[in-house]
Amino acid sequence: MDDDKKQEDLKRILSPDEKARHRGRLGLAIPWEHMPWWVIITVIIAIFVFFSIVNNNYYRNAFYFVFDFPWNQDVVQNIQETKIKKDGSWFYRVSKPMKPGKYHFRVEYYGEEKALLGEDGPWYFEIPKDAPAEKQDPLPTPLGSPEEPAVLQTSTPAFAGKAPTGTKNVIIIDDFHGEPLRILKRIWNARGVMMTIKVTIISFLVALVLGLIFGIMRVADGSPDLRPGIWKRLAIGIPFFLLLMLVTPSWRTPWYQAVGVFLAVEAFFALLPAMPYTISTLYVEIVRGVPMLVIILYMGFAVTPALRTATDGNIDLRGLPAAIIGLAFGYGAYMAEVFRAGIQSIPKGQMEAARSLGMTYAQAMRLVILPQAIRLILPPLGNDLIAMLKDTSLISVIALPEMLQSGRLWISRNFRAFEGFNTIMILYLVMTLFLSMMVRVVERRSKLPSK
Repeated sequence: MDDDKKQEDLKRILSPDEKARHRGRLGLAIPWEHMPWWVIITVIIAIFVFFSIVNNNYYRNAFYFVFDFPWNQDVVQNIQETKIKKDGSWFYRVSKPMKPGKYHFRVEYYGEEKALLGEDGPWYFEIPKDAPAEKQDPLPTPLGSPEEPAVLQTSTPAFAGKAPTGTKNVIIIDDFHGEPLRILKRIWNARGVMMTIKVTIISFLVALVLGLIFGIMRVADGSPDLRPGIWKRLAIGIPFFLLLMLVTPSWRTPWYQAVGVFLAVEAFFALLPAMPYTISTLYVEIVRGVPMLVIILYMGFAVTPALRTATDGNIDLRGLPAAIIGLAFGYGAYMAEVFRAGIQSIPKGQMEAARSLGMTYAQAMRLVILPQAIRLILPPLGNDLIAMLKDTSLISVIALPEMLQSGRLWISRNFRAFEGFNTIMILYLVMTLFLSMMVRVVERRSKLPSK
């Protein structure tokens, strides 16, 4: 009996794993079937990225450009070959007054194929408060030290030097590697990947608020009884009408125009109980029927110029604000439906029980219904976050240097479309896989024990 048991144990040790044989991988006992799909994909991508970066300078340069590295310095000026004199001398004066503070400037000289030919400087100086924007002679080289920077009497200093033979570009750099606050500000304002992440986070938070508001409005009664309190609402409409007439005198004449405004105001207040459902439904159905690209273009090239013209330039949403508002406005409609579905999935008895305890509708919604609904809608909200991250590529149409636009700029400079678009694809894939993993973690932790 013992001999048979020993034979079975030896056979089990020496023979390949049965599951591995079934998969056609004789001798491989790694339980691939228990690994999450995103782990396998991430490993494959990591191997591909590693070998691409190690073996190809173009990939390294593309990643460097899309991440907007380095984050501890800014390029103040890029002097082209055409502006460098024949003897190699160059000159540059800061056009806008610099803010008070300590600075470290240096110069790098680049030749063909962006080869570094040499450096110049450094200049350590301090701009005092209330320094005038006066023109002075170029600063000597070198100037000051990190411990004792030179105090200038102008906020528009000038720099000059002599470039080595073969210089194609003279790049003046503001180096602030020892200042954490400036580095954080530089990261926040960086283009490419950081702008994509920033737009995604802000737009998602704004869309979340819009979705919650319109989602609650969507579960309101669409055809309520308008009779209770109608005279009170009509009375409230009268001072509102008088306020409109006071703010906009042009509506007072002719008389029938004023009468029309009065009837419109009174009709609005008479139908006020049905307005939340009506307005939210119009918003959700119209916005979801328009492509996101059209919404961003409309926001960037229609709404923004109109607001700027109407307010004499006081409200200018060009650039980042237009992109954030466009994405948030578009995704708010989708999130409103998510919130509506989550709220309506809670049994009506929950609301009735809360109201029977003396809670108001708002208290019952805040303390009873929404906590349960949010637990259910976390996965679809996570999916909307992932979709919004990918749709940030659409803001490139309004000339914002997010990740896709930065990749296109790199391609236009290097004429290497394959490496450029591969870099963008890899970065988007890595970020979406990471978010998918986080959504799964949140979903698993928020799941009820009985589920």
